[in-house]
Amino acid sequence: MLFTNSEPGRADAAFLERNEGPAADIEKLVKQGYLIRARTDSDTKEARANNTATRDAMMASGAQMLSTDYPVNEPARWEGHFVVTLPGNVEARCNPVNAVACKDAALNP
Repeated sequence: MLFTNSEPGRADAAFLERNEGPAADIEKLVKQGYLIRARTDSDTKEARANNTATRDAMMASGAQMLSTDYPVNEPARWEGHFVVTLPGNVEARCNPVNAVACKDAALNP
């Protein structure tokens, strides 16, 4: 498959990159059926401050693809060891915005 990074409403719009959010806008786009990529952290700002606000907002937004510089096997080296994992340290979860008849337990046997 090939997806272009487009704008909502255009004929080629299926995938939208929304690195900076805001989470409320991402949630609306997810509800409209778009595939969204967002960042949970950038430029070491969140990691150095161990600030999880952006990470938590992007996870709650429903964005289907989340990008981080600090996955579980590569936590930040600064105090607090900022890391990005799904809640409960699971490998997969149901989308918090548009999941229908999805059970997290079924995804993580």
